[in-house]
Amino acid sequence: MSTPLALTHVTVIDATGAPARPDSTVVVRDGTIAVVGRSSEVPVPEDATVVDLTGRFLIPGLADMHIHTDAVEQVYLPLYLANGVTTLRQMSGQRHHHEWRRRIVDGELLGPRLVIGSRIVDGRPSLWDSFPDANWDPVQGSPVVKVADEAEARRAVREAAAEGADFVKVYSRLPREVYLALADEADRLGIPFAGHIPDEVPVTEAAAAGQASFEHVHALFPATSRHDTEHLRALAGIDVRGADAYSSWFHQINQVEWESAHAYSPFRAAAVFERLVAHGTAFTPTLTMHRMLDMPYLGSLVDDRLRYLPASVRGVWEWVHDEMYTRGRTVEEAAQRAVLFQRRLQVTRAMDEAGVRLLAGTDAPTLFGYHGFDLHTELDLFVTAGLSPMRALQTATLEPARFLGVADVAGTVEEGKHADLVVLEADPLADIRNTSRIHAVVVAGHLITPERRAEMLAEVEAAAAGMPQPDLSRAAGCC
Repeated sequence: MSTPLALTHVTVIDATGAPARPDSTVVVRDGTIAVVGRSSEVPVPEDATVVDLTGRFLIPGLADMHIHTDAVEQVYLPLYLANGVTTLRQMSGQRHHHEWRRRIVDGELLGPRLVIGSRIVDGRPSLWDSFPDANWDPVQGSPVVKVADEAEARRAVREAAAEGADFVKVYSRLPREVYLALADEADRLGIPFAGHIPDEVPVTEAAAAGQASFEHVHALFPATSRHDTEHLRALAGIDVRGADAYSSWFHQINQVEWESAHAYSPFRAAAVFERLVAHGTAFTPTLTMHRMLDMPYLGSLVDDRLRYLPASVRGVWEWVHDEMYTRGRTVEEAAQRAVLFQRRLQVTRAMDEAGVRLLAGTDAPTLFGYHGFDLHTELDLFVTAGLSPMRALQTATLEPARFLGVADVAGTVEEGKHADLVVLEADPLADIRNTSRIHAVVVAGHLITPERRAEMLAEVEAAAAGMPQPDLSRAAGCC
């Protein structure tokens, strides 16, 4: 048994929606929250490690529900923990993610709890044709499975289940009949599927088919347009192939988004959102990602956080910025995209008001996407969209736990829950940006003190500096 941990005289924001509880004490035993109560009423175990947190605030550990990482554990895992992120949903799983999880569960490696998707399952032709299979790491293999018919789709689901994936990751270019076969096989095997809304599949049909979550706002606007039939047909008619498949798709879908967003119907949207709620479909808007792709001039390669990332990430950002996202973009298009981002914020608020489950996810390391740090930006953007600070906080705590089916043991600061906690210097309900003012972190009952957190960041910086230069043949877009 481990030494108990007592966090005393702290204001607890438990993320249930209840008011903050000042001068509370939380006792942790064996990785679990044993007691939460008034400091005057909670007996502190004699053998406990006691941390006086007077003037500070305690929230649940945060979840980033849409990330991608390569095999650099000494950078990404501690970087997320240092930012208070104690749960990660890896949206394109590979072998190293499963090995990380085994070591974390066995206590060999300190890291966030991992939810691991399959390799990306896309149609053929695929957006990933821009990135030849020969360019991928020979040990890890290609991160994409390309399927052309129903039999291949069903086989991809079986392979994902056999590989230990928690869900099947679906992508934009799956043909409708192939997608429906995948959905049927996933249902037969009892494995969830989540990811992009395929271009050929209306959002309401995808929800009815059982897709657990939709990632990004890419394909939502055509379904909420007062000309939905026309715009859904335009979305399904996007044609991409060859070396510039991704870039071509990106520009085509943005044009469909622009036209359909300007025909947005609150009545049509309400009907769509009602179906999402009825089917229990969650939505991960990835506003941080959209903000940078819509307005890349807001990003910079002169940023203090870059010291925590390998040079490969910086190099890829520069390449995709020039070759994928801004190549051929006119001044008029740039202005349109800034307006489109405001529409993304508005539709996010509308989904929340309609009761759609929103999940916080960043899609790091898509262009200017900083692992760990960006989750705090995502929460800030939720508030900018119109969510309350509590609702924004819940998109990274309570709602992920509910979505993952672990709300009985995670997502809030309550007795019997996992001791995944973040200590803040200031009140996040007064200003959601205070989630980034981190004093200490607790993951699975392990205390990361301010001193240890500073050491972790220094170790990440040193590890990142030792990484090789970028291989731009593996550059990719949002996924």
